[in-house]
Amino acid sequence: MTVRQSEIEIIVSKCVEATILAMSFREGDEDILPKLEAELRDVVRDELVKAGVPVQRKRKAVINSTWLRDGVEPKDGTLRVVRAYLPSNFTACESSGTIHGHCILIEGFDRAGWTLDGYVIPRLGSGLIVAKEVK
Repeated sequence: MTVRQSEIEIIVSKCVEATILAMSFREGDEDILPKLEAELRDVVRDELVKAGVPVQRKRKAVINSTWLRDGVEPKDGTLRVVRAYLPSNFTACESSGTIHGHCILIEGFDRAGWTLDGYVIPRLGSGLIVAKEVK
């Protein structure tokens, strides 16, 4: 499987555009790097899929509201605790209005042994944080 030069140029163009937009609308000392990195990764992945290149699917898990103290919405500190357990190839964010109710959503791609089922979920479990993979 090969990727044509025109497809690479499209990917680069979209990445540059996303970076310029992110830098233009940054507020003060806002750290845009994690969000920008995730967005760029999604752009590249989407374009590779369009080109017919087989790519790994995003893995997701939820930490449901029972861990978050009887359905209380996640607090900033709670999210910070969860993020501290994650390797750099996974992210965590608050989610509401889903079939899981208020929860923390974990997303990412398996990379070099840092896998959802082999590392992330057991590591969270070591802190008594129960996460379940969702398909």
